Amino acid sequence: MQTHIEQHRTRHACGTAPEPHVPVATGLRTALPWVATLLLLVGCSHQDRMKDVVAPFERGDYARAAEAVGPLLKDRQDSEKDRTIYELEAGAVFAAAGDLTRSMKAYGIADERMWEYLDDAPEVRISEQAAAILTNQTIIAYVGRPHDRIMCTTYQGLNHLALGDLGAAGVSFRRALEWQRDAIEKHQKEIEALEQKAKEASDSKSYDSKAALEDAKVKEGLESAYGPLRELRGYADFEIPYATYLRALQQVLTGRTDDIAQATVGFRRVAGMLPKQDRSYAEEAALATERATQGAALPATVHILVESGMAPWLRELRIDIPLFIRQVPYVGAAFPVLELKGGAIAEFTAAGGGQSRRSLVLTDMDRVIGDDFNRRLPAIITMTLVSSATKAIATYFAQQAVYRDNPNAAIFVALAGALYQVATNSADLRTWLTLPKQVLYASIPAPADGRLVVQLAGGRSIGPLEVESSGTSIVHLRVPIAGAEPALRIMRFPGVGQPAPPAAPTAPADAPATPSEATDPASIATTDPTASLPPTTSTTGG
Repeated sequence: MQTHIEQHRTRHACGTAPEPHVPVATGLRTALPWVATLLLLVGCSHQDRMKDVVAPFERGDYARAAEAVGPLLKDRQDSEKDRTIYELEAGAVFAAAGDLTRSMKAYGIADERMWEYLDDAPEVRISEQAAAILTNQTIIAYVGRPHDRIMCTTYQGLNHLALGDLGAAGVSFRRALEWQRDAIEKHQKEIEALEQKAKEASDSKSYDSKAALEDAKVKEGLESAYGPLRELRGYADFEIPYATYLRALQQVLTGRTDDIAQATVGFRRVAGMLPKQDRSYAEEAALATERATQGAALPATVHILVESGMAPWLRELRIDIPLFIRQVPYVGAAFPVLELKGGAIAEFTAAGGGQSRRSLVLTDMDRVIGDDFNRRLPAIITMTLVSSATKAIATYFAQQAVYRDNPNAAIFVALAGALYQVATNSADLRTWLTLPKQVLYASIPAPADGRLVVQLAGGRSIGPLEVESSGTSIVHLRVPIAGAEPALRIMRFPGVGQPAPPAAPTAPADAPATPSEATDPASIATTDPTASLPPTTSTTGG
């Protein structure tokens, strides 16, 4: 027996059509051209199209994921409404596969398309969304969420760092800052304007969305779907600590005193955004750069960044909503629901030069994405209610009007109405799927022998990796799920930082430190595990 909530609405496969239930009547063959035309409106969701990309990506088969995203990207090249989201996905996939040329091209296109949107007023931004009431939110051009825009240019900056182009990296990181400022200035105004448009749409269509929200079935469905998500809160002022941390690192790498002073501010901002147990490495970096502005040498350091897990995805949930019509009391409406993904590695340990450092959390992307979703949710709910009800009510009354004059013709109206609702009753499930769930970080004094091992939670060991012994290195890993083959990049900047004086030997700990004991990075020391391992020069995985 079907309940009023379908947890996972069955979707047709891409390229095939669902079979809506319509009355059989004489002359139905005449309606077949209408059927064919209307079914063209039924499309695949973003998740449907991305399945062949996400599956190998999660396994760590980045080359196969890149092969799969190429044709998909080409297919959406002429799509004004979808191209941006696929360029973002492609940028992440190509980077993991080690193809920086294609990654930079994809991020460049996505950034350019979103940059055109930067100067738009909130009223311009929401006009298209209000027009979607007669169809659904999937027809709206995807112009990126605030975190999409910030992460796009942040990843482009990371690509430039990988190529050793500090100037271009700085441009990208400053662009990310501009996106953050835009979000502060306009995003809340945009949401408020959209909520007002949703209210106006409700009034103009004579549909009481407030009464619908008080309906027992609707309340139960919405609370079940969204209740657990309401505690997700992002960082202050739309800032993403990962982006700010990378910008500060780039400023350090320039070696210029004014940039290093700005890096101190950046590292302190990162520390201020994080809970106390995760601040140590940012605080350590801020102290080092502050001393450098006072004449001290920058310490030679290895910064380890691990992008762990997969970002939340959106599924479609069907909830029956009231029409306040006796003959047709309820109709199904499709709502987007954010789902968090599991399987991420929770920590890592970096070891070299007789020292070991355990990772802390630099950025929780679940919080960032969940916060954005929660901000938009009231308007999404109202728009979905009004859109679904308006289409169903219009179809019902059109059918009744035609039936009084020509019962046979009413069949065609019913058919067209049913297909119209099937074709347009879809939630907008577009979200950047290949973002990480979280970013872990650690820093460690550059080992004198230039060898570092990264031990992932679960026992997998990466290395020994060749890093700078008298400079700065960035070790970047993408690990989609625990056990997957990591995508590895090592960025070396010789001469940026001086080696620390030899530390006094310390005895190995009897047992590994617990996460709570790792809040002071300098307090963790262990025997160097690289001593018995052969060297490697591998810098990419896939």
